[in-house]
Amino acid sequence: MFGLGKLLMLPYSLPAAGIKYCFEKVLEVAEAEYMNEDAVKERLLLLQLQLEEGQIDEMEYRAQEAPILVQMREIREYRKRQIEAEMAERLAANTEGKRVVIETPDELS
Repeated sequence: MFGLGKLLMLPYSLPAAGIKYCFEKVLEVAEAEYMNEDAVKERLLLLQLQLEEGQIDEMEYRAQEAPILVQMREIREYRKRQIEAEMAERLAANTEGKRVVIETPDELS
Protein backbone atom coordinates (compact mmCIF):
# COMPACT_ATOMS: atom_id res chain seq x y z
CA MET A 1 0.00 0.00 0.00
CA PHE A 2 2.89 2.34 0.77
CA GLY A 3 4.26 1.93 -2.75
CA LEU A 4 0.91 2.95 -4.27
CA GLY A 5 0.76 6.12 -2.14
CA LYS A 6 4.30 6.99 -3.12
CA LEU A 7 3.43 6.45 -6.77
CA LEU A 8 0.33 8.62 -6.50
CA MET A 9 2.32 11.43 -4.86
CA LEU A 10 4.99 11.34 -7.58
CA PRO A 11 3.51 14.25 -9.58
CA TYR A 12 3.94 16.42 -6.47
CA SER A 13 7.11 15.05 -4.95
CA LEU A 14 9.14 14.85 -8.16
CA PRO A 15 8.96 18.57 -9.06
CA ALA A 16 9.67 19.46 -5.43
CA ALA A 17 12.77 17.25 -5.49
CA GLY A 18 13.87 18.85 -8.76
CA ILE A 19 13.43 22.35 -7.36
CA LYS A 20 15.35 21.39 -4.23
CA TYR A 21 18.17 20.00 -6.37
CA CYS A 22 18.27 23.23 -8.44
CA PHE A 23 18.42 25.40 -5.31
CA GLU A 24 21.23 23.27 -3.89
CA LYS A 25 23.22 23.60 -7.11
CA VAL A 26 22.67 27.37 -7.28
CA LEU A 27 23.81 27.67 -3.67
CA GLU A 28 26.87 25.52 -4.40
CA VAL A 29 27.86 27.63 -7.43
CA ALA A 30 27.23 30.92 -5.60
CA GLU A 31 29.32 29.75 -2.65
CA ALA A 32 32.15 28.66 -4.94
CA GLU A 33 32.02 32.03 -6.71
CA TYR A 34 32.04 34.02 -3.48
CA MET A 35 34.77 31.88 -1.92
CA ASN A 36 37.07 32.09 -4.96
CA GLU A 37 40.21 33.65 -3.52
CA ASP A 38 41.81 34.06 -6.95
CA ALA A 39 38.98 36.31 -8.15
CA VAL A 40 39.28 38.44 -5.01
CA LYS A 41 43.04 38.75 -5.47
CA GLU A 42 42.49 39.76 -9.08
CA ARG A 43 40.02 42.48 -8.01
CA LEU A 44 42.59 43.77 -5.52
CA LEU A 45 45.34 43.81 -8.15
CA LEU A 46 43.10 45.67 -10.62
CA LEU A 47 42.30 48.21 -7.93
CA GLN A 48 46.01 48.71 -7.21
CA LEU A 49 46.65 49.14 -10.93
CA GLN A 50 43.96 51.83 -11.12
CA LEU A 51 45.62 53.65 -8.23
CA GLU A 52 49.06 53.46 -9.83
CA GLU A 53 47.73 54.72 -13.17
CA GLY A 54 45.98 57.64 -11.48
CA GLN A 55 42.47 56.54 -12.42
CA ILE A 56 41.44 56.71 -8.74
CA ASP A 57 42.82 58.62 -5.79
CA GLU A 58 43.99 57.26 -2.43
CA MET A 59 40.61 57.84 -0.72
CA GLU A 60 38.72 55.94 -3.40
CA TYR A 61 41.30 53.18 -3.27
CA ARG A 62 40.89 52.78 0.50
CA ALA A 63 37.11 52.80 0.21
CA GLN A 64 37.14 50.03 -2.41
CA GLU A 65 39.97 48.07 -0.81
CA ALA A 66 38.28 47.60 2.58
CA PRO A 67 35.41 45.32 1.43
CA ILE A 68 37.81 43.29 -0.71
CA LEU A 69 40.08 42.66 2.29
CA VAL A 70 37.06 41.74 4.42
CA GLN A 71 35.98 39.21 1.81
CA MET A 72 39.54 37.80 1.67
CA ARG A 73 39.50 37.38 5.46
CA GLU A 74 36.09 35.67 5.31
CA ILE A 75 37.34 33.26 2.65
CA ARG A 76 40.36 32.30 4.73
CA GLU A 77 38.28 31.82 7.88
CA TYR A 78 35.76 29.73 5.93
CA ARG A 79 38.51 27.50 4.53
CA LYS A 80 40.03 27.14 7.98
CA ARG A 81 36.66 26.06 9.41
CA GLN A 82 36.25 23.58 6.56
CA ILE A 83 39.66 22.06 7.24
CA GLU A 84 38.95 21.86 10.98
CA ALA A 85 35.57 20.19 10.35
CA GLU A 86 37.13 17.71 7.95
CA MET A 87 39.85 16.87 10.43
CA ALA A 88 37.27 16.48 13.22
CA GLU A 89 35.37 14.01 11.02
CA ARG A 90 38.53 12.05 10.32
CA LEU A 91 39.43 12.08 13.99
CA ALA A 92 35.95 10.84 14.94
CA ALA A 93 36.23 8.07 12.35
CA ASN A 94 39.62 7.05 13.72
CA THR A 95 38.84 4.21 16.13
CA GLU A 96 42.41 3.08 16.74
CA GLY A 97 43.22 6.00 19.03
CA LYS A 98 45.92 7.47 16.83
CA ARG A 99 46.79 11.09 17.32
CA VAL A 100 46.45 13.50 14.40
CA VAL A 101 48.42 16.74 14.22
CA ILE A 102 46.89 19.43 12.04
CA GLU A 103 49.18 22.04 10.54
CA THR A 104 47.59 24.79 8.48
CA PRO A 105 49.49 27.24 6.30
CA ASP A 106 50.18 30.63 7.90
CA GLU A 107 47.97 32.38 5.39
CA LEU A 108 44.93 30.50 6.73
CA SER A 109 45.62 31.55 10.30
